Amino acid sequence: MACTLGGADLGERIERWRTLVAKVEQREGIDDGLRLSFPPDAELAGQLVALAAAEQDCCAFFDFTLHLTTDTLRLSVRAPESAAGMLADLFGAPA
Repeated sequence: MACTLGGADLGERIERWRTLVAKVEQREGIDDGLRLSFPPDAELAGQLVALAAAEQDCCAFFDFTLHLTTDTLRLSVRAPESAAGMLADLFGAPA
């Protein structure tokens, strides 16, 4: 499992994730991944959707699910065990 981005593109992508992940209010471990809880915000949800879709082009092994209601914004990210290190590097460890 490897990301197909390189150089500046990889650095930019990591920075975009770090900016969004900095807004996480809670992390919890789930089967094969993490669930990240964010403040409920439609603009933030749009940013998460756009970034997750872009991520599928270079890291198709990640599985993203977004749950948005009026009081909940949760992003679940799953990956195979062989990509657990990349998952932790991008999204952090569960609390």
